[in-house]
Amino acid sequence: MKYYLRMMGLARRANEVILGIDRIEAALKKNFQGSIFLAKDIGASSRKKILKLVEHSDKIHLRELPDSKEELGAAQGINSCVAIAIKIGTLEQTIRDAVDKAALVEEGG
Repeated sequence: MKYYLRMMGLARRANEVILGIDRIEAALKKNFQGSIFLAKDIGASSRKKILKLVEHSDKIHLRELPDSKEELGAAQGINSCVAIAIKIGTLEQTIRDAVDKAALVEEGG
């Protein structure tokens, strides 16, 4: 399992995670700060909903993962998950950095 996915599991055990579009949407409406990670196979309407909610916020970091909803779910101990939000903090920063680093490696940078 990829490092950042293992770290997302750790973040869940630390109660720093919000799972699912509806819960993330509710958190965003209450001034959530942190990062949101989307599975590569998230539905178009769910992606649009999240993008609309974060478009004017400079306190949200949005990342699209190369992982499927099943892979993202497995990291959380569930069958599937199209989106995960991680509250601002050390774990969130570590995970975001790991996702960015993995993306650079995939791009050959």
